[in-house]
Amino acid sequence: MEQSSSLKWYYANKVRILANKKAYHQKTREQRLLVQAEYRKNNPEKIKKTQINWSNKNTAKINANNRKRKVAQKHRTPTWLTEIDFERMENEYKLAAILTKLTGTKWEVDHIIPLQGINVSGFHVPNNLRAIPAFDNRSKHNRFS
Repeated sequence: MEQSSSLKWYYANKVRILANKKAYHQKTREQRLLVQAEYRKNNPEKIKKTQINWSNKNTAKINANNRKRKVAQKHRTPTWLTEIDFERMENEYKLAAILTKLTGTKWEVDHIIPLQGINVSGFHVPNNLRAIPAFDNRSKHNRFS
């Protein structure tokens, strides 16, 4: 099958096109984030409805991911932890709940070195936990920072 001239041009200039797209995406990142934040602020009911719809359609995926995380956490919890260590970890989760109530924004407990990181994996221990805003935790994904 013969390619159209526009398709030929695209393949001949693909590297340049993708570089331009990436540059534009990086240049407009802040503006896009502001627009998204404004939309979320002005349309909380639409956002909530979208989240509920997605959750209802993807319960199997959610359950599988939750189970995978629990198993990883269990396997990354050393047997040498003491009761004091477990209490310190519990306190970090309590701190996140308190900060959520105080600030009105959701806080979560972050593993500084992710349990399932690509290049490095950490342990589920007190020194690897910290309470941070949920947005920061979610944007961090599985990266070590």
